Amino acid sequence: MRLFVALEVPDGPRREVERRLRAVRSELPPARWVDPANVHLTLVFLGAVDAAASGPLATALEGACAPHRPFTLRLAGGGTFPPGRPARVAWIGVDSQAADPAAHRAAEAGRGDLVGLQTSVAAAAAAALAGTAYEPESRPYHPHVTLARCSEPWPRSAAETFAAAFAGPLGEAFTAERAVLFESRQGRDGVRYLETGSFPLRAAGGGQAA
Repeated sequence: MRLFVALEVPDGPRREVERRLRAVRSELPPARWVDPANVHLTLVFLGAVDAAASGPLATALEGACAPHRPFTLRLAGGGTFPPGRPARVAWIGVDSQAADPAAHRAAEAGRGDLVGLQTSVAAAAAAALAGTAYEPESRPYHPHVTLARCSEPWPRSAAETFAAAFAGPLGEAFTAERAVLFESRQGRDGVRYLETGSFPLRAAGGGQAA
């Protein structure tokens, strides 16, 4: 099974992503685009995991998520990886730059809660899958929603066109209340993501419980 852990993106932001993508896609080079109906905020990509490890993995993820509290996020802005070089991945970011002071504090808090949750989930997954072929990601976590993987690296002009098309907030803010373990399956109609586990953020209030 090819697995990853993610936060779901609700209908409103997904529709706004789809609207902007329709408007700009013809101006961009070829890419393997993610269906807007499938966009999600990845916490940890696990790759191929043996079915025998799925039980211990689910138990570990439930324990990692439970001490965290639900938090608010908003998608905003777009960019590409690697920065400043021909683009291989086009992504949408998580807002932490709201102009209104109160909204800015909420966005910063949500981003901090997201990073804290990702750290807990990554550590739990690494422990549960120790001794398997899984190799934890060594790069720092950069919260983002992947929208395209470039078939050929995009030039700077294309990266700038993409970033301009996805500037500013993308739909309303939303509350993350659970992490989801998804299985990625390749079918005739493309990739499908099947929910195989759900792990609520159980603590009350905002942030992680003390």
